[in-house]
Amino acid sequence: MKKKIVLCFLTAILLCGTFGSCAENQVPSIRDMVMTEQQKSFLFRNGVTWGMNPQQVSIVENIPMKQFNPSEWSVLLSDSPVQVSRFYADLVYIFYQNALRMITYEFQNDCTVLNYQYLTGALCSLYGESRESNPSVIKGWMDRVYPNHYQLELIQRAAEWTTEDGTSIYLYYFTDKNYAILYVCPTSGGNNSGYDTNGL
Repeated sequence: MKKKIVLCFLTAILLCGTFGSCAENQVPSIRDMVMTEQQKSFLFRNGVTWGMNPQQVSIVENIPMKQFNPSEWSVLLSDSPVQVSRFYADLVYIFYQNALRMITYEFQNDCTVLNYQYLTGALCSLYGESRESNPSVIKGWMDRVYPNHYQLELIQRAAEWTTEDGTSIYLYYFTDKNYAILYVCPTSGGNNSGYDTNGL
């Protein structure tokens, strides 16, 4: 009789342990879900995220910036270059209908081939191997804000990465001596974001 009780008790413990561990493996904890969500969402400098309005970005950045409103697109430009990796660049936040859609760093000084290669390596360390990008895609994004800001023939050595959440990142020369990094929100849309497509 004692043997049967002990055997039932051990079986119960074994079953509880088995089902308990299975349950833990099948059901993610809230902490795991939050961490996964954080990994999927693209976070820029100081916690800037896609969709923020210019006022929110200004508060988070807390650096002197100028705002320009060419049309439905508006721009926040840093008063002076900001540090990016080991270098300095002009920081530009680009908003469509008051929501952050693109970000660009434009490097004006120390634009050597070695520094370009260093930035390529730094981006690869974060986002994996790059792929070659079509210069007309980059020009297309920038033309929405500043038509003909870039000349297509000058966009060279364009590389592209895509983050977990679908953010596109481009590194490219936009003149013979200057290069930029462009970040594009995944919800910016492929061919029609920023264009009036009514009736088309």
